[in-house]
Amino acid sequence: MALRAIKHAPITAKEFANMFRQCTPPVGWPRNIGVATSGGPDSSCLLFLIHRYLSEEKSERTQRVFSLTVDHALQPTSAAMAEHCSKFAQRLGVEHVTSKIDWVQPPVSSEPFEAAARAARYQALFNSMTEKDIDTLAFGHHIDDQVETSLLRLSWGSTNLGAAGMKYCRRWGMGWLKDGLSEYGLEGMNRWIVRPLLDVSKDRILATCEANNLQYVVDQTNFQPGITLRNAIRHEIQANARNQPQTPMSMLPQDIVKRLMNLEIVARSLRNVSMSLDSSIEELRTGVRVLSQEARDIDDRVDSVLRSCSISTFPGTFLCSGMALHQVENYDVRRALVLRVLRYVSPNPWGSVNADAGRRRDAISQITKQLWTRMTKKSRIHSFNAGGGVLWSPVVVRGNEIKMPKIVISEFFSEGDMLGWIAYRAPPLHQRKLDQQGIANTLEIDVTKIIVDAYWRKGNGGPSTTSILYDCRFLLTFDLDKIPQDLISCLLNNPANNNRLVLLPRTRWFLPSVVIEQDGVAKMLHEKLSEEPKSSVFPIPKRQYRKRDGAEEIDSGWVMTQWVRPLTAI
Repeated sequence: MALRAIKHAPITAKEFANMFRQCTPPVGWPRNIGVATSGGPDSSCLLFLIHRYLSEEKSERTQRVFSLTVDHALQPTSAAMAEHCSKFAQRLGVEHVTSKIDWVQPPVSSEPFEAAARAARYQALFNSMTEKDIDTLAFGHHIDDQVETSLLRLSWGSTNLGAAGMKYCRRWGMGWLKDGLSEYGLEGMNRWIVRPLLDVSKDRILATCEANNLQYVVDQTNFQPGITLRNAIRHEIQANARNQPQTPMSMLPQDIVKRLMNLEIVARSLRNVSMSLDSSIEELRTGVRVLSQEARDIDDRVDSVLRSCSISTFPGTFLCSGMALHQVENYDVRRALVLRVLRYVSPNPWGSVNADAGRRRDAISQITKQLWTRMTKKSRIHSFNAGGGVLWSPVVVRGNEIKMPKIVISEFFSEGDMLGWIAYRAPPLHQRKLDQQGIANTLEIDVTKIIVDAYWRKGNGGPSTTSILYDCRFLLTFDLDKIPQDLISCLLNNPANNNRLVLLPRTRWFLPSVVIEQDGVAKMLHEKLSEEPKSSVFPIPKRQYRKRDGAEEIDSGWVMTQWVRPLTAI
């Protein structure tokens, strides 16, 4: 245990009220708020401040705060630290939940140790949130953590956008879909991460703990530079601040040395900020604040561009005016715009690196170069895929029609037409290649068991609807009370498994459809897509997809299909 006298002002209740409001989720504060607690000063301080704020705040909506701790079982002291968290929460009068990671039972990640431990911790926290009906989780990250994150990203070659670090508020996201961990799906799209202390120094957090007699524990492994790159960066910053000698490179693992050297090279390319390991702590704090504000300004500019250049398009696609694009001259805004569209259209989990084309500098540069090359009616067609599972194609927009020329624009171009780009889901690998590589076809889903199980649960008092996330892009909600009885009988009386209810893609946009297969004969049951939720920040008007024969899309009356990926920055 540790209590320290620090000559810094503690965080006042009025100050924290402003910090708390600054990171309000777009949907507002939920009834239950969680705090990820580790027993350290940062999370202990945050739990105290949030509990004090909610206790004093006059609100019509009663809110509860929960303390959520993960016993990672990687150190001999981990159980004791979890117990400390429980007792600390108890003294505040806060309900506490401890979850323990079982490293023997699957799923166990094959990622490097640090990434695997982080994924397991987040999965455990997410499970605790589900258990306690918590939609928003607060972390105790502060400005010095933000500095470390910025330098860490620079060491991997990040741009100034990545070096802006963490956001005050962000959506949890769909996860990564790897090794069975971090698979959050649609639930992750309705959960939020907030960081109220992100602009506060560690010194003031310690001062707040001292002023309010908050006891905490210190994890000594956080200060061993040879364990992780983040630890090495932290050690270098602290040694510089205390005028102490830095750790000799010969004493650090070679992979960490390589990243530290790269950090210095990339940091020199940043404009107007000092983000070197030789910079003072105040220079680093100022630098990351400048980068964070620039990133927020860029997000606002991207919002404005999206509103001005977006054109009515088909569900699951993004269509924009080439002329409007060329009015965007700032490279950072172009890059941020491309990342936003990739995340919106990609079939990879929303919020994952894969949805952002790996955030590879070369991939994003290729896309921006193509989109901002001026097209004329004599331009040759060049559809391309630079990652993220997104295909980009030049198009001619004529009134309510979208034409996709095969060779040159002039095939369809007439006076008054508009040139633009459409981004849409790239075609998957051929089934033969999927089979050769042992990869499942995620566009063909047998939902028979899901619907039958949901039907039995409904009969035992369960919910009357069940939902399925399709291709990480669409949500299909089945109304079990409205499903025709003959269809249910067909699925229930199916000893040879010859009858299947299947989700299949249709059209070049890979829209979902519901099909019944009986003895090898397929029949379409549902195609119609619902409108996007009215709460969408960017409600892009959707074109109704018409079949070639002009027929309307089939509406079953018991399936609702919605697009679920937002075009927002968070």
